[in-house]
Amino acid sequence: MPIDWAKPGRGSVKIAVARLKAAAPKQRLGVLFVNPGGPGGSGVDFALDGGGLSKQVRQRYDIVGFDPRGVGGSHPVECGPVRAARPQAYPRNQAEFTKLTAYLAALHKACRAKTGPVYDFLGAADVARDMDAIRAALGERKVSYYGVSYGTWLGQRYAELFPGRVRSLALDSTMDHSVAGAARFSAEEAQGLEVAYGQFAQWCATAKECALRGRDPVKVLDTLMTRAQRGRLHEIDSPKQWLSPPGLARMIHASSYDPLAWAQLGEELNELSRQKEKPVRGREGEEEPDGAFVGMLCADWSFPMKNYAELADVRARTRRAAPHVRVNPLGWEAVTACLGRPRGARDPQRPYRIAGIPRSLVVNGVGDPATVYPWALSVNRQVPGSALLTYEGTGHGAYGLSPCARKAVDAYLLAGRTPLPGARCPAVPPNYSARTRSAPHVPSRPRW
Repeated sequence: MPIDWAKPGRGSVKIAVARLKAAAPKQRLGVLFVNPGGPGGSGVDFALDGGGLSKQVRQRYDIVGFDPRGVGGSHPVECGPVRAARPQAYPRNQAEFTKLTAYLAALHKACRAKTGPVYDFLGAADVARDMDAIRAALGERKVSYYGVSYGTWLGQRYAELFPGRVRSLALDSTMDHSVAGAARFSAEEAQGLEVAYGQFAQWCATAKECALRGRDPVKVLDTLMTRAQRGRLHEIDSPKQWLSPPGLARMIHASSYDPLAWAQLGEELNELSRQKEKPVRGREGEEEPDGAFVGMLCADWSFPMKNYAELADVRARTRRAAPHVRVNPLGWEAVTACLGRPRGARDPQRPYRIAGIPRSLVVNGVGDPATVYPWALSVNRQVPGSALLTYEGTGHGAYGLSPCARKAVDAYLLAGRTPLPGARCPAVPPNYSARTRSAPHVPSRPRW
């Protein structure tokens, strides 16, 4: 593929593609492109695993996935040494804001130097054009698409650029590329995590599997947040490492992708509440910024901030929006990721321009901690003819969490049927019986 579709002579990039052929070829409906999100998830791995889709869908579609440029087998992003000390992810003053900005500028420079010119062309429009070239190579006039999380943004962008090539478009846990402004983005992300924790607290009050049963989990969290703010809470396995309020929120966030992780969250909060209260002098534990995540995100999203005062306002408004969890680490990482970049986003947020596609389907959970429910409402309003299915539970990726949502997506992909207006699927509580117990989805770091 051309590195720059506008100037094909600038060089090329190889794209890794995988196809899982329809198990019932005589009943084949065509090609279903899939993407798991990230940004940075492997579409190849997702396709070879069947996209997590049902047997019925895999029987009738060729499942096709590709690693977006910068990922996996498609010239993955690499970053050389960053010539700056890693700063605080949550600056407390102008000096720390300046250090964070300088570090992220150095990270961009290191990734650009190691990865090469493709690092400047990692946006969804570039990837959508790659996808259409794959469609043409497969000899398909139209394709269907199933995307999860950040993968929904790729599907949306493809539908904007190539509406006549879309047979069906299923968006599971959707991004909203019209959300402008760092404060709104961060606040809505935090509100989503607040709803998720509220559902956990409601379950925990009566569930025998919850270590906090008989206590008020919201009050427990408020107390822990206060202790963390005062520097009197440490990481469970590291007595010398400070557990900050954002670190506590990160723990909650990781346990909100799948309700099966709620029992573990209850145990962790219970253990933290039993710690002896004493000062912790060690530095807060933080993760290194991911150069691939930053490169892909900042191609399409813009959250300009000139100084610490503006960032402090974002944080204050975020905390007011979610007084118990205080912040969503994923939202915060997103709104700070692009500080210090020499150029702004090539395709920044704006209202949608999708028109001329068949009826599409948007599915989202009200307690989704990553792609929050208001985003699904917004996308549904802006995409003409789209249908919305609301999953009333917590978790990320409704298809894998709710048999009801799974049935609705299958009906859409296989027969073109969409849910009636106002359709809802009930929340599915975690089932810890030996027969149905499986490992919960707990991300190693927050991602869409």
